[in-house]
Amino acid sequence: MMKHRQILRAAAAFTLCLTATTMMASTATAAPTKGKVSVLNWWTSGSEAKSMHILQQMLADQGYKMVNDAVSGGGGSNARTVLKSRIQSHNVPGAAQIKGPEIQQWCSTGLTMSIDALAEKSHWDQVLPTAVSKYMKCDGHYVAVPFNIHRTNWLWINKAVLAKAGAAMPTDWDSLVAALKKIKQAGITPIAGGGNTWQVATELDAIALAAGGPDFYRKAFVDLDTSALSGDDMIKSFKHLRTIQQYSDPNAQGLSWNHDTGEVVQGKAGMQIMGDWAKGEITNANATPGKEIACIAFPGAHTGYSYQSDSFEMFAHSNSDQNAQYAFARTALSPKFQRKFNKAKGSIPVRQDVSLKGFDACAHKAKKDFKAAEKNNALVPTFSQDMAEKGAVKGAIFDVIAKFYNDKNMSAEDAAREMAHRVQQAQAMS
Repeated sequence: MMKHRQILRAAAAFTLCLTATTMMASTATAAPTKGKVSVLNWWTSGSEAKSMHILQQMLADQGYKMVNDAVSGGGGSNARTVLKSRIQSHNVPGAAQIKGPEIQQWCSTGLTMSIDALAEKSHWDQVLPTAVSKYMKCDGHYVAVPFNIHRTNWLWINKAVLAKAGAAMPTDWDSLVAALKKIKQAGITPIAGGGNTWQVATELDAIALAAGGPDFYRKAFVDLDTSALSGDDMIKSFKHLRTIQQYSDPNAQGLSWNHDTGEVVQGKAGMQIMGDWAKGEITNANATPGKEIACIAFPGAHTGYSYQSDSFEMFAHSNSDQNAQYAFARTALSPKFQRKFNKAKGSIPVRQDVSLKGFDACAHKAKKDFKAAEKNNALVPTFSQDMAEKGAVKGAIFDVIAKFYNDKNMSAEDAAREMAHRVQQAQAMS
């Protein structure tokens, strides 16, 4: 676990340039008087910004000002760098978007703020799934508030493109490849994606779960078992990733995930492998998830549910008013916000007692599948979205994925062996 001094040294080494990271500070229209809370996050796409505005307005209605410090790019890596720099310069935000095991890492700095009193009063242990609540605590104490549950292993399919190509809805790997082949023959890009390493890792995330199943996924990406990382299921996963690459836009480098979602909605591409935050962009484009755009779990030999929960860690000694911080956390888990926010964001409410009345068909499927996965031990924390690994280990996994994707001469066997080796090295150094 990274110590306080290590984090601050890392921050000191970073030369902050806000003009290069697109930092935005937005305020709601009401005139708050009770205090403000600075919220550092990486939600900058259209649907994400809309979702955050909902929280801003609800806090403003209570008399609080939320400063939306949104930092674009890097799948959150730029925001993490800004957070370290702000702590170094004693400009600590009241809350920062942090997920999974990284929450515990920040606890070791002594900078986090307990919100146990609020959690107990609001019965968080009763309304949150254990798969999420366990990440929100340090040594049994709540220090972070979850906003939602996202599923990572979705495949989004434009039904009109599928029909135009004369392809059937895929139900397994072979039928998926057959559909991709027909879409390509119809002159349409089969898969939108591959613009950066984070997106490719998201693709492998879904592929590995479908190819090897939940037990393999946990052994490889949670337990970091060497035999799983280098074994047959990982080799199969890399082979399938290469196939997906062959049906992807060769000029996708640098394109964003939400751009790719737009390509699918407009019929310029047939499919996208992406978490259900893509659903927010689909809705934002006036399409209906589950209607024009089909949502299915990425098909393969196995079924499972790769999940993440967007969460915000609370910081003591910040530039924010503590009452405003508590209002932020309290409002985030209120049933009213949970419904409004998650409908806009594309996720499902993390509160298990919130009705999905009025949500789209994909949300209902997500909730049903989450419950089934809980029961069947098929729920896995997504490695590509920071729920399974952090720091050097995650970096090692991403480096191998990038190397494989960029070097078409690298075999799946070599990629699996190198992943096992690099993960071992990262573990030894951490």
